[in-house]
Amino acid sequence: IRPSIYRHRSLISNESSLIQEAIIRCPADLPDSCTFFEKLVRLQHYGLPTRLLDVTSNALAALYFACREKERTIGEVLVLDIPKEHVKYYDSDTVALIANVARRPYSFDLNALPRPKEVLNKDPEIGRLLYDIREDKPAFRPLIEIDDLRRVVCVRAKLDNARIARQDGAFLLFGIRDKKVRCASIPKDWIICGNDSKRITLSNKRRIKTELEQFGISEQTLFPELDYQTKSIVERFKGRYRRRTTKP
Repeated sequence: IRPSIYRHRSLISNESSLIQEAIIRCPADLPDSCTFFEKLVRLQHYGLPTRLLDVTSNALAALYFACREKERTIGEVLVLDIPKEHVKYYDSDTVALIANVARRPYSFDLNALPRPKEVLNKDPEIGRLLYDIREDKPAFRPLIEIDDLRRVVCVRAKLDNARIARQDGAFLLFGIRDKKVRCASIPKDWIICGNDSKRITLSNKRRIKTELEQFGISEQTLFPELDYQTKSIVERFKGRYRRRTTKP
């Protein structure tokens, strides 16, 4: 279970550059008024690989996404039970800390940092991380604990994005496992169904999507943007035409 930035070595090695290029090219969509976490959410929304992984509290939405692509393959729904202390709001200090790891260079290595907290927070590498965090949180105190950089947290984002609202969405935000090239892992006890425990696997994806549509769960309802709406409208009318012209 990994976020998209960790699915190809060349992506994670250029994470900070990917984000900077997006900000340079689309400043109106990524204004300075957005926190860095909010910028990651927008970049995720538009398909840039990030250290975020989408999750939903809506079981039917989860079922839809497990069936959405590659209809001839097996899909799987993962059910997570995330402890309350690992669920954070968008403006959490922990969220700001982990999110800004994305801006650190590929060489960022926790093993190279001093262990005592007092010395750690005076280290130049941590100083640069603090500088980035304070762009969003000027009052952020230099009390970083190294284990917080290794965490995975579930973040409840603002529902100012229609897609997040429709999908009952939240995000898993991944820290690092010592070196930046290695992604932090979800604790095994979070996974109560899926992977190595009792699996919820799906095979007849097309049929399931047709049935979900009867419950109001479809691409058209989960993706409110105009490009998805027009795509769904066209596909619906194509389907009607095929049904009318297909011989028994």
